[in-house]
Amino acid sequence: MILSKKSFKIVLILLIFLIIVVGASFWIFSEDIFNLNDKTNKTDYKPLFINNTNAPDFVTIGESYGESFSFSQGNIIETEKNTISTTEESKNYTFITEYFLPTLWKALENYYYPSQYWYNSQAIAIDGKYMYILSSSGYNENKGFIVRYDMELLNTYNANNEKGIWALRKLGLDIYHGNKLTNKQKRLKNAIKIGPVFNTGHGQSLSINPKTKTLWLWQDDGSGNTLKLMRINNETLKQEKIYEVSAKLNNNSINSFRNLAFDSEGNFYTDYVKKTERNPNGYVTIFTGNIENDTVKIKPLLTIQNRPGTYSQSLAVNPSNNRLYLVSDGVFYTLPIEKLRNRTLSPDDFRYYIFDTSREFEGVSFDNKGNSYLLVLRGTEVLKSV
Repeated sequence: MILSKKSFKIVLILLIFLIIVVGASFWIFSEDIFNLNDKTNKTDYKPLFINNTNAPDFVTIGESYGESFSFSQGNIIETEKNTISTTEESKNYTFITEYFLPTLWKALENYYYPSQYWYNSQAIAIDGKYMYILSSSGYNENKGFIVRYDMELLNTYNANNEKGIWALRKLGLDIYHGNKLTNKQKRLKNAIKIGPVFNTGHGQSLSINPKTKTLWLWQDDGSGNTLKLMRINNETLKQEKIYEVSAKLNNNSINSFRNLAFDSEGNFYTDYVKKTERNPNGYVTIFTGNIENDTVKIKPLLTIQNRPGTYSQSLAVNPSNNRLYLVSDGVFYTLPIEKLRNRTLSPDDFRYYIFDTSREFEGVSFDNKGNSYLLVLRGTEVLKSV
């Protein structure tokens, strides 16, 4: 069929209009994508929204955090284990002290803080027999260091039971004061490896990728406009490589992620809180990503209406039940990763745990059997689920 000049002009105008619309749609689509090289459909990048009206009340912190009873009485050397349990109205979850960590230590070489701020631990990561603790090296300085504990040796020397639960604290105190160590203390010290001070940022995101057995950390130091994801060497306990990552939410750039967790497939998860007039407590958006061939890809999965509490302190993955844990002070929210990833999640899939405590929750990590380890402060200790 041969078109008249008038008809041809009409068709041409329609084609041009169609091209403009498609182009604009692609531009909008691109703004929603967090790695423009990934060709996944737009629907995979638009986060699922869950209005979890079945959530418990938002947990707020008081005027100050609580301390363990013995520590609050001025006893740095604690000898009796603490228990942290959920409230009667919540699902049952109980932690009991596994290790009283050192709160004092000798200053690292050429560094000016006398105790190295061992008491200000920010993150925990469990990998086999090793427990990694990241501690701050001074307030508002964005520096820290990692301490690796060999739990098999700690347990051999009774640092996790009534025979020697106090031993790690006493070791740190004696080293701080320059006291001569006993042979038992020297053996216990061999279970501890201390890494160098480096620019960690806040430091609460230290996490192990179980697929590659590597440590990772967001360097959230507030510098620059890009996110920086660090790979940490498990032996030297210092940064090995930094990856620059860009992410947006509703066309707004994100310049900081605070938490990090990996599942058994090597996918990572991080969260971002956005407060609004409508929701002053804030929505939380869960992102997922992966690291392949030195390329980091990231996208949003889920936005939750009601989040756990005042401060988002940690994310963790339990390999035993394949659930993601969102941790704030005194509260856990958990959700199934499979449903999270395939976008079939509903409010009924959430589980909520409210703890009867005012202690500060700094981090949670799981071993390969599904046991959870909780890092708390005042005094610094690691509790294990029972």
